Amino acid sequence: MRNLLLSFTLLVFSCVTFESKQEEEDNPSPISQNKTELDFREFIGMDYFMDEQHSYLGFKIKYFGFSPVRGRFENFNGTLFYNPEHIEATSVSVFVDVGSIDTGQDRRDEDLKREDTWFNATTFPIISFQSSEVILYEDANFDLIGDLRVKGITRTDTISFSAPTAISRDWAENEQVDFSGKFTIDRQEFEVFGGDFWSSIMENGLTQLSDEVEIELDIHCRRADYTARFNSEDSTSALVHVLRDVKEANRLLLEDPSSDEKLNSWTMTAIGRTLNEWGEHEKALISFGKKLEAYPEKHSTYNDIGVTYLHLGDNLAAKMQFEKSLQSDSTDSRAHEYLRLIRRMVND
Repeated sequence: MRNLLLSFTLLVFSCVTFESKQEEEDNPSPISQNKTELDFREFIGMDYFMDEQHSYLGFKIKYFGFSPVRGRFENFNGTLFYNPEHIEATSVSVFVDVGSIDTGQDRRDEDLKREDTWFNATTFPIISFQSSEVILYEDANFDLIGDLRVKGITRTDTISFSAPTAISRDWAENEQVDFSGKFTIDRQEFEVFGGDFWSSIMENGLTQLSDEVEIELDIHCRRADYTARFNSEDSTSALVHVLRDVKEANRLLLEDPSSDEKLNSWTMTAIGRTLNEWGEHEKALISFGKKLEAYPEKHSTYNDIGVTYLHLGDNLAAKMQFEKSLQSDSTDSRAHEYLRLIRRMVND
């Protein structure tokens, strides 16, 4: 009898131990909570942009309690600072165009955007998210905590991301990385509703349209590496021909200032950013200044000038340039992220 009790005790202990280990595997421990050894100045000129053409920013909501209805937002602009060796230092700003909502049915899309109901896109044309904290886990998954603003209402939410892909390069030597994440919000907390009918309770106890909305994210991010582009040895690639044009344009812009030839905006941007990567920051300022003269409507040039001033260590001059960019477009995510970076550098 004693042996039987001993065997039973050992069996129970083994089961409890196994369940405890399994729970630890299923719920990995956090290894960092927004604490980093990274010098934030290393992020200068290293921002990634979210490629909306190759990304998915979608949502799923249950109709009549069971049937999922999916939709997405087609247009958004986002910028992030990311270092795979310091994921805990990741910072993100995203601005979503509510008018770009697409559920696959035009009539429903127009209803969702209509004034005084649902998203009320006329009064509240933008949904935004800005991160404030990162929790990194042992399995390289991470939580991104930040402020989500919908219809003028801001709430703190947590987006759970799986481990990012390794950084790779495309044909133009752009660095690229992909993130997949999801989270759930309560639409009522943001006053996203369309009338009493959709909130009424059915016989099964469920509402006509679920309050819970699942947000699904598959985000492709890129960063142009101009140094790598110029170091390309593939003389047969189309890229090399582009680079030769840029080098010639650089000669016209900086060595022959009397030239009346007007360069296109993209070329002038490439020249300035390349000069910055080569450490020729004073020349980069000249380049971006000439671009601003030639294309004053390109407010993004202020961002490039701001980045150049950061390279030169002049945070105040940089801040003024990013603020000028926001005067033209208050949803410029790159300007927002760099202003946040300046604050992080000052407070570090």
